[in-house]
Amino acid sequence: MSMDFVILFSILGSGMLVYLQVSHRRRVKYERGLLFDEVKHIFSNVQLVQEGINYPKLTGTYQDYPLKLEPVVDTLAFRKLPVLWLFITQYRSLKVKAPIDILLRPNGTEFFSPNSNFCQEITPPKEGWPKHIRVASPDLDQAPSLEKFQPLTQFLNDPSTKEILVTSKGIRIVWRIAEGNPIYYQVTRRAKINEVKLSVNQLIPILETLSKLGDALTEQCEA
Repeated sequence: MSMDFVILFSILGSGMLVYLQVSHRRRVKYERGLLFDEVKHIFSNVQLVQEGINYPKLTGTYQDYPLKLEPVVDTLAFRKLPVLWLFITQYRSLKVKAPIDILLRPNGTEFFSPNSNFCQEITPPKEGWPKHIRVASPDLDQAPSLEKFQPLTQFLNDPSTKEILVTSKGIRIVWRIAEGNPIYYQVTRRAKINEVKLSVNQLIPILETLSKLGDALTEQCEA
């Protein structure tokens, strides 16, 4: 085999690898970009921003309040599949004197949650509430009462619900969209989440939960 042939073969091989990598990135970006395709029409003033091959972020208005939908891939939980979370934040002034956080199934790896930094914890009623839950605030005397969350117990018992955070600036819900491909993760230990599209039937109950809780807390402030 001549040296010229070896060089040519190396160049062709390198070119093929570059082509495959570029094609893969384009496909991943396209598939992830479809996440909000079926739900974006329910918002007004919609803006979609996708950086690189990351999942897109959506901002818009729903029932007169601005919202942000931000997908986040979580790979920190030990011996668990990677998770694609959706952070749904409704921005509205609630005049809440102290934040309160409801975290479902806490495992210590919730990098996105302030729950572990809130030193005052309250045990919710046993009836209707999930068992594995931590409700906490930096000041429970100034935080909204658990009575305001009682109508949400069915939503809290949904295994996809991870967190509800209430602050003076609004409400954020963390909800599980999907989990990683188990076979791919077992072999490579890398996160691979199959193509997923958020549906209206999935999203509307979350948005309604945000609105109802916000309205209840507004009534509390005005009372």
